[in-house]
Amino acid sequence: MKLVVMHYLRSLRERDELDAILPDLLAESGFEVLTRPRRGTRQAGVDVAAVGPDPDRNGTRSLFLFTIKSGDLTREHWNVGQQAVRPSLDEVLDDYIPNRIPPHFADLPVVICVCMGGEMREDIRAQWSGYCLRNEKANIHFAEWNGNHLSDLILSGMLRAELIESENRGLFQKALAMLDQPDVSYRHFRQLLNAIFIKPKNHTERTRQLRKAYLCLWILFVWARDAENLEAAYRVSELVLLRSWAHCDPTRLSKGAICEERLGHFDQVLKLHLIIAHLLLVEKIGPFADKRYALSMAVNSRYTVDIHIALFETLGRFSLHGLWLDALSTGENEAFAREMNEAADKALNIAIGMLNANPVLVAPIRDDFTIELALFMHLADKRGRLSNVADYIRSMSDQLCHALRVRRHYPTPTTDYRDVLAHPRDRSDSYFEEHTRAGILYTFVLAWLAIIGDQERAEQLRSTLLELTPHMTHQVWIPDARTDEVFWGGGSRSWGVGARPPSQ
Repeated sequence: MKLVVMHYLRSLRERDELDAILPDLLAESGFEVLTRPRRGTRQAGVDVAAVGPDPDRNGTRSLFLFTIKSGDLTREHWNVGQQAVRPSLDEVLDDYIPNRIPPHFADLPVVICVCMGGEMREDIRAQWSGYCLRNEKANIHFAEWNGNHLSDLILSGMLRAELIESENRGLFQKALAMLDQPDVSYRHFRQLLNAIFIKPKNHTERTRQLRKAYLCLWILFVWARDAENLEAAYRVSELVLLRSWAHCDPTRLSKGAICEERLGHFDQVLKLHLIIAHLLLVEKIGPFADKRYALSMAVNSRYTVDIHIALFETLGRFSLHGLWLDALSTGENEAFAREMNEAADKALNIAIGMLNANPVLVAPIRDDFTIELALFMHLADKRGRLSNVADYIRSMSDQLCHALRVRRHYPTPTTDYRDVLAHPRDRSDSYFEEHTRAGILYTFVLAWLAIIGDQERAEQLRSTLLELTPHMTHQVWIPDARTDEVFWGGGSRSWGVGARPPSQ
């Protein structure tokens, strides 16, 4: 297990990766974290500051100032380049210690710590030792935290025996080993999360569970990135995000330190999810999205249904990614808000490129693809781009009318793969009525036709439905006061197609 963790640490980059997990690791190990890395602010050589026991001096309470370096520390990284270590250490001595230490920590011994995911190479060891000897004083000490030391902290703190022993340890290792089979990897990781998120004794234990899940996600992501297969990492990040929110929702927590800590943790989980989404969606899929039939061919299946499922899922992912970025664009930091705005527009542009290059997206074969379509249209509306997607809704309306008339390629409410693959089995009245007995897609298209002002097509679709499917129940899902309880409290009651949900 230690080899797994050390490989993970060595692969972490400095910005937004190693510096993202270090504060949680310190907090889990009994440190009080004072500052976290921030973009756009001068840090005077200190990436993370924390107060805690110094294991090299009998546990004396000390102020730790961490300078973080990714991978191995080599001669090239010591004194050359923008991220060189020695200039950062000089800044700590010349600026941070004299000017930036809070008054109530001024009397504490200071430990300047070089933290790296890998190890310090032998060709730099003499220079490091000489630097420490020249600058060490009675109240200023130096320390080296390499990948081996960090692994020990992780395994003794955030990944204690109850997680990595026995069958739970096996689940984690299987999730890593099966990254080339995303469904299998996802299943093992989901079981691992179930083992992590058992009923806690107190808030402290719940926070520890959240940190464990976050760190396990980080490890799986780094392994997936090295394997150049991010599908499992993306799906697992969505799951960790969902499982974490139930315990970080400020409406479920009393205001105070615990609430602030949980919100800060959720922010880190969300950042990691967005990193994974960007690598998979924008960098890996994005360049091919507007190439004619490129994504359809990449599904590598002779069944149209497989192409439908894959492309609508991808459309939903791009749309959700864009909505997250749009929500983050409302922050007070103008530079960050501008960056998020540009990223949200890019996600929408890629999604629109998908629609133009893959005509199959005009004809949803399953009624529940309305979910992905709703995310896409909501993103277009939020970004003020409805005029760019209006023709897509018009084309879908025309396709639905034609499909209902010829009784081919109309959406079915079933989600069973074999049933969808064989749909439509025949054109009989009984089969047609069975597979058009209820739906949410038609109401969705009618609503958006009204929003874009195409009354002619709205009336055409309405009259077609009245003529050909008078038996259909048109449904709209509306959240109510019990929605959160059912979503996050594990409500077991299910509502089948045609049944009446709590709000309709």
